[in-house]
Amino acid sequence: MKSPIRSALRLCLLLLSSALEAQEAPVPRITADNAPAAKARAKEIRTAAQQRFESDKADCNTRMLAIGCLSAAQDRRAESVRQAEAIQREANRAERDAREAKLAEKEARRAAREKDDEGGRPVAEANYREQGAKRAAEREARQAAEQARLDSQRSRVAAEREAKQRKIEERRLEDARRAAAAPENARKAAERKRKHAEKVHKIEQRQRDYAEKLKYREAEKAAEEARRAKAAAK
Repeated sequence: MKSPIRSALRLCLLLLSSALEAQEAPVPRITADNAPAAKARAKEIRTAAQQRFESDKADCNTRMLAIGCLSAAQDRRAESVRQAEAIQREANRAERDAREAKLAEKEARRAAREKDDEGGRPVAEANYREQGAKRAAEREARQAAEQARLDSQRSRVAAEREAKQRKIEERRLEDARRAAAAPENARKAAERKRKHAEKVHKIEQRQRDYAEKLKYREAEKAAEEARRAKAAAK
């Protein structure tokens, strides 16, 4: 069994490691060319974070201070997930900016072609403004959806952590209740055993009394038969 001091020291080291990892590293600049590789990297980070969490959780379950250990492991996983999400967002931004740049370039070429036609210039400008407003609205909608997803994920992780801690506390209270009830349960068990022994003793006593009565009756019967035989012989 590991000593409490060693377990406490290990927990302090885990919490310190979690605090250091919580200092989010800056996300490198991602371009449209390396965006696919960045997305793959984000996926690898998520997978590694989950694998490390499963390993840490198994290790925490062997320790006396499991709650703090699990919290540190969950914080490390959450930080890795945030790092992966930051890379994912930057990759999405790079791809989105590249698409928008291509669209803007295409629109600029179309506007240049229409520039020669004075009658078509107002139409081109109106189309350009319309397309720009549409792209801005789509960008805001995507950002809002992404933020909502992140908020939902954080709420889910917090709820899971709270539920696990609540179960741990319930198990602790149940163990304490059983420990408190153990003396009374032992007394009741001893009382039941004593009563059973008394009952068995009474049954055995009745059997002995009956055997004595039967023996006495048989002796009287034998004596009576002997007297009759003696009287008949005279």
